Amino acid sequence: MGDTIWKYHWSEHRKGDGDAGAGAGQSHSVEILSMEEFRKSWPDIYRRTFSGSGPDHIRFCKADVLRGTVAGTFAIPSKEDPSGDKQVFGYCLTREQLIFMDDSGYVRRLLDEMQDYQMTDVSSPSLQLFDVMEYLLKEDVIFLQQYDDSLTRLEEGLLKRETEEFDVRILAARKALSALSAYYEQLSDMGDDTPARMRAERGNERDSLLFGLFSDKAGRLYSTVQMMKEYSMQLREMHQTQVDIRQNEIMKFLTIVTTVFMPLSLIAGWYGMNFVSMPELKFPYGYAVVCIVCLLIVALEIWFFKRKKWF
Repeated sequence: MGDTIWKYHWSEHRKGDGDAGAGAGQSHSVEILSMEEFRKSWPDIYRRTFSGSGPDHIRFCKADVLRGTVAGTFAIPSKEDPSGDKQVFGYCLTREQLIFMDDSGYVRRLLDEMQDYQMTDVSSPSLQLFDVMEYLLKEDVIFLQQYDDSLTRLEEGLLKRETEEFDVRILAARKALSALSAYYEQLSDMGDDTPARMRAERGNERDSLLFGLFSDKAGRLYSTVQMMKEYSMQLREMHQTQVDIRQNEIMKFLTIVTTVFMPLSLIAGWYGMNFVSMPELKFPYGYAVVCIVCLLIVALEIWFFKRKKWF
């Protein structure tokens, strides 16, 4: 194989080189191949895993079985921007070994981080995959708690009428939660599907139990994200309610102003008629009387509105 093949032996807690065989130590090696190398070595599984479209079109996590081999893909959202670009790679699980397909170097960095991680059983390729999946979720509970805290701060800002850029922030939160929701749901399905297919092929109840526990964990994270999505919808509705209330207050104020000046407009229109025989026009105190009458009407209307608590 080429220089892009890497092998790991967790029992020794170190990374091997390209000459390290699967028999070194007591563990099965984990290989990392480039996409092109895997396509040449396993063409049928490559076409099945990537649907002939290649790694650039990986959008979700999945597990498929083909001739006793479980293969699939991972699409892992970033903690900084879950709705943005994802870390994508493929995997192939056989009886003898676990193979990852990755061109980005992400898997290599991930396995380097796991060198001191307490493995379940390094002699089992399926449980090596299980440990990788567990490692991917090891800090997600804390991450979701921090995300929930950010939503709580958004709610506190709403109560204080601090709504600057709220629409942008809540939209970003909903997009991120939608991406996380899909991710955890897919992992939960993988945890259900992988042991069922391995059990049908190999009859391994221990693997089935552990992957079932992983599925339950991913399912709980999915449920948490779903509740946070509902929370974000409630925040959006609360914000929309505040906007509606402010608009109603503005319309209420404009309506009161229009109502106050409506009688005055009637008086102005009445005396604006061009009739010759209007005795009030020649009354020496007519202007003063009209002004006093207008002031009395305005005062009476304001008193009435305040009594009704409309103003």
